[in-house]
Amino acid sequence: MLFVYILIAILVIFLIGLIIFSWRNAAASVKPKLIPAEREINGNKKRGLWLDYDSYDKQDYTVEGKDGYILHTTFVSTEKTRGTGKYVIICHGHTSSRNGAVKYVNCYIKLGFSCITYDARTHGENKPDKCTLGYVESEDLKHVIDDTRSRYSDLKVLGLQGESMGSSTALHVLRFDPKIDFIVSDCCFIGTYEEVRDCYKNIHLQCLMPFVWLAGKIIYKVDIKKTNALRCLAGHKTPILFIHGSGDTFVKPYNAQVLHDEAKKNGAYTELIYVEGAGHAMSRQIAGFEAYTGYIENFLNNIGIV
Repeated sequence: MLFVYILIAILVIFLIGLIIFSWRNAAASVKPKLIPAEREINGNKKRGLWLDYDSYDKQDYTVEGKDGYILHTTFVSTEKTRGTGKYVIICHGHTSSRNGAVKYVNCYIKLGFSCITYDARTHGENKPDKCTLGYVESEDLKHVIDDTRSRYSDLKVLGLQGESMGSSTALHVLRFDPKIDFIVSDCCFIGTYEEVRDCYKNIHLQCLMPFVWLAGKIIYKVDIKKTNALRCLAGHKTPILFIHGSGDTFVKPYNAQVLHDEAKKNGAYTELIYVEGAGHAMSRQIAGFEAYTGYIENFLNNIGIV
């Protein structure tokens, strides 16, 4: 009888541990612990990613996203970019903010683009909310795209640059057919469920994925299976440049290959560049400013945007 009680106690402890483990891992995605602004800015400056950003002209404003959610936004331009009619919206990654988007701003300024950066839902200066790693965020992005078109009457070219979650957001917005001219997708993942499963495989715990998925649905009302960029590529021919670090152990490089192949299958012009030795969201830093800008410039030339 004692053995049965011990077995029941072990089972109860295991179930409690499983619930806590699943809840904490779901929370890490849905309620992210954000990088403090000062730390992100100083980190980008230390790594040589800030460059001339402080000298650019900047205008802060807000955009109403899905259900009136307020998105804090910055318009960045210089004398060189004003009047070109070329604009790009830059979408940052998970736990980051529009300060993290600065690493890409410099590249586009050199290419004559004015830049729109904004804090994704629950990130940066925005009020706390639930994060879906691209699904609901793409609805916000659609509002930013519409606002950009109405705000800047000289707009001729509009592109998107995304990093990780920002790339997922940029690809998901295709489901609304926003008539954008190009996407640069850096270190994107196929889907949230698949990405979390890959991380669990690294520690041989992929069997726990159903519990994490269930915890997200029950506790946070977020279905991580909905966030799947692969599904959003069907029927779209928007040119896409996929960039991924060959040393990315968080979002493995095969994600870029699968997304690239799916976009190509649908008739879109696509390019795929692996940055040798770059870890997750490190391609811009490892490649360097000139090389990374060159990737974008060559891609734009190939699709007729100069």
